[in-house]
Amino acid sequence: MFEATVGFDITVLRGVRNILFGGDGLFLAALTGPGRVWLQSLTVTNLAHALVPYLPEPKDN
Repeated sequence: MFEATVGFDITVLRGVRNILFGGDGLFLAALTGPGRVWLQSLTVTNLAHALVPYLPEPKDN
């Protein structure tokens, strides 16, 4: 997630060495400009578990 003042672009890694041994994959996100950027590094499962306490309780009918 990032503020509207932050520019976002996808860049392609160049060079065979980077592709084979870089460990980051073929594409990188490039964020530029002023503003805040929020990163989350949890797996989807762990993120869901971390959000559970903030979800509303289900209503009984």
